Amino acid sequence: MQANILLILLAAVVLPGISLAQPTAPTYSQLLERAETQLQARDHCAAVASFEQAFAPDSTRANEFELFGAASAAANCPARRALAWRWLGQLSHRSLHMQPHDLDNIAQDPNLAPLKADAAWPRWLAAMRTALARQAAAARTRSANWVAASQARALPWPGSGQRKMGHFAAAQPGFALYFRRVPNDTVRMPYLVRVPAGYSPARPAPVVVYLHGGVVSTAQFGYANPDVGIEEPVFAAAPANAIVVFPFGRKSFGWVEQPAAFAQVEAIVREVQARYHTDPRGPVLGGLSNGGSAALWFASQRPAAFSGFYAFSPAPRLPLGASYGQLGQGKPCYQFSAQDDSIYPYAAVKATFEARPAQARRWELQAVAQGEHGFLFGPEGPALLRQTLARLCGRP
Repeated sequence: MQANILLILLAAVVLPGISLAQPTAPTYSQLLERAETQLQARDHCAAVASFEQAFAPDSTRANEFELFGAASAAANCPARRALAWRWLGQLSHRSLHMQPHDLDNIAQDPNLAPLKADAAWPRWLAAMRTALARQAAAARTRSANWVAASQARALPWPGSGQRKMGHFAAAQPGFALYFRRVPNDTVRMPYLVRVPAGYSPARPAPVVVYLHGGVVSTAQFGYANPDVGIEEPVFAAAPANAIVVFPFGRKSFGWVEQPAAFAQVEAIVREVQARYHTDPRGPVLGGLSNGGSAALWFASQRPAAFSGFYAFSPAPRLPLGASYGQLGQGKPCYQFSAQDDSIYPYAAVKATFEARPAQARRWELQAVAQGEHGFLFGPEGPALLRQTLARLCGRP
């Protein structure tokens, strides 16, 4: 009996095609890649089989564009055309990450042409337009409720007597939305103040100011987005007792090319200090990409209002043509850049740092091995931000 077992094991090792190991099932991503290859080869029926296998455990996992791809394959496989309608039918009953113009483009896709002769086609289009309109209306309502609730938490401007006595009003925890009028302009620059749970007007709280990235590609101020508190890592990474100040910038008024926007950041800090009991050492200022570059600009040009600086993925040059000078003027300044950043190559960032003036003695650069320009949103980014803010806010 033992000899037979040994022979079986030996055969499994030496004979090709024989294995005792169970074959590994392809992953969801692998099945979608296979389906894409089959679609490119116009092997529509094989692609349908791959999509069907990928969706079999849970079809709700597929996003709308994956379902459209699967439906286009089924539309061109006559024996499986009913599957196209089953997959398209799921779309009007779920949250969609698309706009009406996306649906218009999809409706013109020649791969869906075989379905247009069916009586179900106009009904499906109408159902999709209704679903998108309903979703847009719900998003507008949610946004309006968010703005109203956050404005309701805003504190009124304190009276002169209250400011002289150093008295501060109680504040509800959560997000408070403010608008600062820009002098000699029609712009009202919005900013959020996230008040931590347990905030007391009797105790000073550390303040973290964060300047977001993407300013040059942002058409409008993003204050109406109710998910900003989830999407931006700073709110979860800031110390639990810290007030977080989050100004909003846009292409036409932001911390890239408009000096007035830089001045508003300082003015916003003064407003926060007037309304809330804040750490007398001053806030820490930082940001991502454009915001990180702006933080280094403040460290170099206007450091007085801040106690420390942090910059994630900043450019290898300062905004407004400024020089690095006495960066931070003795205050800590921590910079983080990814070695695989394709927007601001690490070699240029490192060269700028190595050529720093001798006065910038507390400027530190830490290389991040990978994660590209937006590594802050990757697996290790939030923890790195949390450690940095704890270091800046907790120092003696």
